[in-house]
Amino acid sequence: MKKNLNIIVFCILAVSACRNEPVKLPESDPVRVKVTGIKTAQSMVPVHSAGIVMPGDEMKLSFKTGGIIAEISAREGDQVKKGDLLASLNLSEINANVQMAENAYEKALRDWTRARNLYNDTVASLEQFQNATTALEVAKSNLSIARFNMDHSVIRAPADGIILKQLSKAGEMIAPGYPVFLFGALGNDRWKVRTSLSDRDIVRINKGDSARVTLDAYPGIYFSCKVVQISAMTDPVSGTCEVELSLNPGKFRLTAGFIAGVDIFPSRQDTGYIVPVGAIVGIDGNAGFIFTVNDSDYVRKTGIEILSVSGQQAIVKNIPEGVNRIVSEGTAYLKDGEKVRIVK
Repeated sequence: MKKNLNIIVFCILAVSACRNEPVKLPESDPVRVKVTGIKTAQSMVPVHSAGIVMPGDEMKLSFKTGGIIAEISAREGDQVKKGDLLASLNLSEINANVQMAENAYEKALRDWTRARNLYNDTVASLEQFQNATTALEVAKSNLSIARFNMDHSVIRAPADGIILKQLSKAGEMIAPGYPVFLFGALGNDRWKVRTSLSDRDIVRINKGDSARVTLDAYPGIYFSCKVVQISAMTDPVSGTCEVELSLNPGKFRLTAGFIAGVDIFPSRQDTGYIVPVGAIVGIDGNAGFIFTVNDSDYVRKTGIEILSVSGQQAIVKNIPEGVNRIVSEGTAYLKDGEKVRIVK
């Protein structure tokens, strides 16, 4: 009897051991975190760039008439005074034209004097006298044109300034109006900063936006500027747009070519959300992540763009609509999609 009982017990244990039921492991506790609400805010994020200081007024200097360049008196980079001779043409042909115009004028004047005397003596008709008068006026105008062309067969500095670029050389044949120099007028209040911006930045700024410029030549000094011109097309090589800012250096002396650090403050502000700096993880430049919390206390890792940082708070954007809670403490141990326990 006892032997049969042992066999029955052994069979029961064997059947129990063959059952393939899963073993229940104890569930781990959710990560404890603190959460905070978010609210909207306006942020003015400056546009950072580098630029170069240039004279405020640039102009192309050329000859009124064409001809052979006899002399170039100024070189690229030279600073000149108003009225300084910069270049001149070979005047042989131009002087000959002036001489022809003077001779024609003298002949017309003699003809007119003779016609007037004959008309007064009733020998010449009124028509003959009027024709002589018209011929004299035409000759006088031609002489004025010839002398004007001779005066503008030299190039003089229109103001105190600098030769930014020399475009022609002595001995070259040049056409009327073709530029010989790119000239920059200098003055205490006639400076500008030229910079280039990407397409993402160019759409954020407008004419009249304020800016701040720093120069390596004057460390710690900030110069107030204003956007005065925005290019209507991008550079085909660099893909950037050119922007010009007016610059008043005040008592500081500037030189064309100074390198400038530029901060432009767009008048149009961006709308973002205020979050604690400690809530942002995986920061890479202006990009980062936060963990949002839904009504069931599950977290979602969300990419955001950082607009600005001030102290322990940051203004960010790209938070999905409907989110009203984010993890403020405990982000180091979180994974996307897991449940959390919110603590005070």
